[in-house]
Amino acid sequence: MKNLLFSITILFSSLTLSANETNPEIYGYWLNTDSEILLIQTNNTFTRRSKSDVIATGKLIIGDNNINVLRTDTGEEYTLDYFLGEETLVVRKPNSNQAWLFTKVGN
Repeated sequence: MKNLLFSITILFSSLTLSANETNPEIYGYWLNTDSEILLIQTNNTFTRRSKSDVIATGKLIIGDNNINVLRTDTGEEYTLDYFLGEETLVVRKPNSNQAWLFTKVGN
């Protein structure tokens, strides 16, 4: 019970971080090599979709080198390592040694 309360406290305190405390270049539309579109919004929510379907939705807590993900569509929670370049975003897939390579396509 203590761990649950601690986790909830950290989650809520982290969600209060404003977009100004995160590198603003991470926000916008990203296209990966599977032709999926990832939209990361300034309220730290995301949607990843294919041409016809929504694949994942959720909330993000963005750190310096990792992203804590709370999937609102499945209830899953996990942490992903990432690297943000000039026009690229590399994100390690959950429970995998593979990664997505995204290219920025819009704001």
